[in-house]
Amino acid sequence: MPGYVTMAGVGAVLILFVLWMVLVYYSRRTHRQTDHKLFSQSKAVGSGLLFSLRQFFPRFLSPSLPGPLSLPFLGNMLELTRDHLPNHLTSLAQRYGSIYRLNCGNTTIVVLSSAETIREALVKKWSDFAGRPHSYTGDIVSGGGCSISLGDYSEEWRTHRRLAHSALQRCCAQSLHSVIERQALSLRQVLLGYNETPVDLSEDFTVAASNVITTLVFGKEYEKTSAELQRLHGCLNEIVSLWGSPWISALDTFPLLRVARRDDIIRSHLQEYKVQCHTEGTGGTITASLLQSLDQPLGVTKKVALTETHVHMATVDLLIGGTETTAAWLCWTVAFLLHRPEVQSRVYTELCTVLDTRYPQYSDRLRLPCLSALISEVLRLRPVAPLAVPHRATRDSSIAGYFIPKDTIVIPNLYGAHHDPAVWTDPNTFKPERFLDGGMASTRALLPFGGGARLCLGESIAKMELFLFAAYLLRDFQFLPSGKDSLPDLTGIASVVLKAKPFQVIVRPRP
Repeated sequence: MPGYVTMAGVGAVLILFVLWMVLVYYSRRTHRQTDHKLFSQSKAVGSGLLFSLRQFFPRFLSPSLPGPLSLPFLGNMLELTRDHLPNHLTSLAQRYGSIYRLNCGNTTIVVLSSAETIREALVKKWSDFAGRPHSYTGDIVSGGGCSISLGDYSEEWRTHRRLAHSALQRCCAQSLHSVIERQALSLRQVLLGYNETPVDLSEDFTVAASNVITTLVFGKEYEKTSAELQRLHGCLNEIVSLWGSPWISALDTFPLLRVARRDDIIRSHLQEYKVQCHTEGTGGTITASLLQSLDQPLGVTKKVALTETHVHMATVDLLIGGTETTAAWLCWTVAFLLHRPEVQSRVYTELCTVLDTRYPQYSDRLRLPCLSALISEVLRLRPVAPLAVPHRATRDSSIAGYFIPKDTIVIPNLYGAHHDPAVWTDPNTFKPERFLDGGMASTRALLPFGGGARLCLGESIAKMELFLFAAYLLRDFQFLPSGKDSLPDLTGIASVVLKAKPFQVIVRPRP
């Protein structure tokens, strides 16, 4: 009898719990429908009056943000644990619209999945959404907020970014084109050495991209077998993969050993570089420019004193952003071309016709529309940073008519915007021709580097790298599947960077 009573009690609790969940669900659903109905009626009666009132009472007159049902205690945290998070968040957008909310504990996350909403937040209202989330994890990874990519928006951050951007632009104007050319030709020699045997090119692409950025930052490049290069890449890859883990983001925990190892490696590079500059007078690199800026007096262009930690973290940002993204994009380009070899042939014919026998210059890009269309389409289908980095509302604001309270976390779902069926015809299909004349696609709808105050610091480097590496590779080589039934999987592995699953390819030199 006591056992029966216990079981009955448990059953009653479960039934009450289920009823409570149902009531919560339907009350929220009714509330959303009622709000939407009232909002539509009010808009029809007097949109001008409603707009005026919203300026004074945005919280109360804005419709409720749609989103999936929140579970007790967990909220929508489980939505962030999916294997391919960009794809999952995009599927939620198909259900709830291009702007929706997820609840995670006391934190509200707003996901933007259209170019229109992302531009409104990041460009039109950039100052409202230029912040970064406050967290224990972010503070550790960003060197106490001294990172350009993860640091919160402030006068210090503005000064840091402005100086880093100026150093980057000066260095790129002097040597970027020649640095990329040298690495493209070195990569050519590596690929010739494979003698048409099946090979995974991901590591070769990583070394080439890494050498571009290390040359710009330190004036130094590495061989593929370099132990120093392997140690650096291993450390940075661990941090990128862990930072992209949904559980890491949700629970806000992080293995400090990885960060300490990263900082030791970067610190040793900076110390070695300073000694080299002192003894040999080496200059002209991004690091040299940043170190010189530390000694500049405060004034109109420099309102906050920066430290060597800022230089350290700018170096980390450039090494991660300038290596993983470019290498991932090159792998995706080869993978998609294996699925549509006629596109590869079209680009090769264009290169031969326009350039004859010479190698391309970046200034040739307007004369090579097929190559430019290929670059745009790969960036559309597989933006290398598919969810960008989360933003934070620095004040009460709104997006698409919805009230967004201060400290709300905003995720720009670039992957979702690039797969929006309202903008892109047949959005999941690889069709570079959509960007050619008559293809009806516009590069304005592309946001691979984000936008506004948080626009990718290395955008100018990335654009030149993608163009020149792709042009050199497709001029000199034909990429073929490694076997009869061995086309690469195009799903990808999603973390902070969206990477192709490992695959092998045969690289055949062009005659």
